[in-house]
Amino acid sequence: GDKCVLPVVVDFCLNKITDPEQTSLPFEEFFIQCMVMVKSVLECKEYKPSLTGRVMNENGVTFEERKKNASNTVSGIVSSLLPNERIVLLCNILVRRYFVLTASDLEEWYQNPESFHHEQDMIQWSEKLRPCAEALYMVLFENYSQLLGPIVVSILQEAMNNCPPSVTEITPALLLKDAAYAATAYVYYELSNYLNFRDWFNGALSLELSNDHPNRRIIHRKVAMILGHWVSEIKDDTKRAVYCSLITLLQDNDLAVKLAASRSLCLHVEDANFSEQYFIDLLPICWESCFKMVEEVQEFDSKVQILNLISVLLGHVSEVIPYAQKLVQFFQKVWEESYGESLLQIQLLVALRSFVIALAYQSPICYSILLPILQKGIDINSPDALNLLEDSMALWETTLSYAPMMVPQLLACFPYMVDIIEKSFDHLQVAVSIMESYIILDGGEFLNMHASSVAKILDLIIGNVNDKGLLSILPVIDILVQCFPVEVPPLINSCLQKLVIICLSGGDDRDPAKTAVKASSAAILARILVMNTTYLAQLTSEPSLSLLLQQAGVTIEDNVLICLTDIWLDKVDHATPMQKKTFGLALSIILTLRMPQVLDKLDQIL
Repeated sequence: GDKCVLPVVVDFCLNKITDPEQTSLPFEEFFIQCMVMVKSVLECKEYKPSLTGRVMNENGVTFEERKKNASNTVSGIVSSLLPNERIVLLCNILVRRYFVLTASDLEEWYQNPESFHHEQDMIQWSEKLRPCAEALYMVLFENYSQLLGPIVVSILQEAMNNCPPSVTEITPALLLKDAAYAATAYVYYELSNYLNFRDWFNGALSLELSNDHPNRRIIHRKVAMILGHWVSEIKDDTKRAVYCSLITLLQDNDLAVKLAASRSLCLHVEDANFSEQYFIDLLPICWESCFKMVEEVQEFDSKVQILNLISVLLGHVSEVIPYAQKLVQFFQKVWEESYGESLLQIQLLVALRSFVIALAYQSPICYSILLPILQKGIDINSPDALNLLEDSMALWETTLSYAPMMVPQLLACFPYMVDIIEKSFDHLQVAVSIMESYIILDGGEFLNMHASSVAKILDLIIGNVNDKGLLSILPVIDILVQCFPVEVPPLINSCLQKLVIICLSGGDDRDPAKTAVKASSAAILARILVMNTTYLAQLTSEPSLSLLLQQAGVTIEDNVLICLTDIWLDKVDHATPMQKKTFGLALSIILTLRMPQVLDKLDQIL
C-alpha cells in the first residue's frame, strides 16, 4: 500500500503546497491537510532508513526484518520524492509565502494586540495555515539541516538587505523580513552553525529597535522572539546589550511586543548562564514595566504571563527588598482582580512563594497580603480549594521556613491542617514539614493552642498510612518528645500505643521499609524511657494496650517493657547513629531496674 499510494499522495501534496500559480488561498483547510500529510511522512520513524544489519533465523526472514525492509523501501520513495532541489523549493515557499503575515493578521493585531499575541501561542498548529507551515518547516529543517542552513541564512540576508531598519511602510519587503526572522528563530538549535549571533545582533537586530514608528511593531515583536529563542547562543560579550534590548522592548507601545519581550526575558533570567551583574541596574525599569503592564492588560493569559515573569525575577535576582512595598501592592491588586480565576491565583501563589524566599527573614513585611491569601488557600471548604490547595500548602511551608518568629495569624492557620489531613494524605510530606516548623519556631505556644489538633492529626496518620508515610511522620513525634518530654507523651497516648504495636509485630525480616519503621518507632519509645521513665512504665502496663495487642494478633511472653528491650537490642544494627545512642541510653536505664529478665540479657546489652 505504501509503495502504491504514498508516492502519489505525497507528490500531490507537495505540488499543491508549492504551486507557483497559487495567488490566493480560498481553501485554507485543504492546504493545511496537505502540509499535515507531508509533515507526518517526514516525522514517521518507520519511514526512515534502518541502520542495523540483516537478521535471519531458521525459518527465513523475521518480522522485524520485514519491517526494516519496508522502512528502507519507503525511505527510498520519500528520498525520490524529495530531491535537494525540491527540498530547497519547499523551504523557500514555506518562508516566503506561508510565513508572511496577511492583511487579516495585521488587522487582527492592530484591533487587539493582546489577543493576537495569545492566539499565536495557544492555537493548535494544525488549525491555521501559518502555524501549520511553521510546524512543517521545523520538521523539514530538522531532517535536512545541512542542506537548508545556508538557504535560510541567504533568505535572511536577502530580506535584511531589501528592508533596512529605516523602513516604516508595511511593504512586501518588510513582511518578508518578518518571515525570515521567524524562520531563523524557530531553528536556532541548528542554524547557530551557520549564523554568528553576535554579528547578527550587533549588525542588524539591535538596529531594528532604533526606529520606533508604529509599523515597526511587526519587526520589534519578532526581534523579541529571536532574543528568547537564541538564549543558549548568547555569549557574555553580548548579554548586557541583549538585556538592554529586552528591557527596551518591554517598554514598547504595543502590547503584543511587550508580551513577547516578557516571555523572552523569562527565558534569559531562567537560563543557567544568566548574568545578574549585567542586569542588576536594569531591574528598577523592569519592575516598573511589569507593574505598568498589569495595569494595561485585560486578558487572563496576559496577567498569568506577567506574574510568571515576576516570579522568575524573584527567584533569580538578589535586589528585592527595595521594591518590596511595590510588590506587596502589586500582589494585593492582582489577588483582588483574580476572583474566580484559579489558574491566575495559582500563579500568584507561586510568585508569592518566590517573594517570601527572596525576602528571607524579612518576609514579615509581606504578611499583610500573604497571610489572608494563605488562609483562603488552605481552607478546604473554599470554592477553589481543589485547585489552590497544593500551591497554598507549599506557600505555607515556605512562609514558616523563613519566619523569624511566630505571629498570631500563623498560629491561627494550624486548625486547617486537621481538615486537610482528614480529607486525604495527598499532602502528607508538606504537612509534616509544616508541623516541624511550628514545633521548632514556637513549640510552647503552639502546643498550648493546638495540642488537641496535633494529637488528632497524629492519630489520623499513624496506622492509616503506608511505611513511607510512617517514616515521614515519625520524626515529628520524635521532635515533640525531645522538646516536650513531659507534656507531649500523655497527649499522644493513642499514637504511642500504636508505636508499641508496630514494634512488637513481626513481618519486617525481609522488608527494609518495615525494618526502618520499627527501628524509628522503637527509638521514640526509647527516648521517652530516657526522658520520662515513669510515663513509659505506665504506658506499657496499661490494660488498654494489652487489649490492642491481642486485637492485633501480637502474643507476648514477658511484659511489654522487656519485649521492647528485645526490640532495642535487635534493631540496633538497623538504626541511625542518633537512634543507636538513644537505644544505648534506654538500655542503661533498663539495667538499673534489676529485673531478672534483664540480667539474662546482660551480655547482649553490654
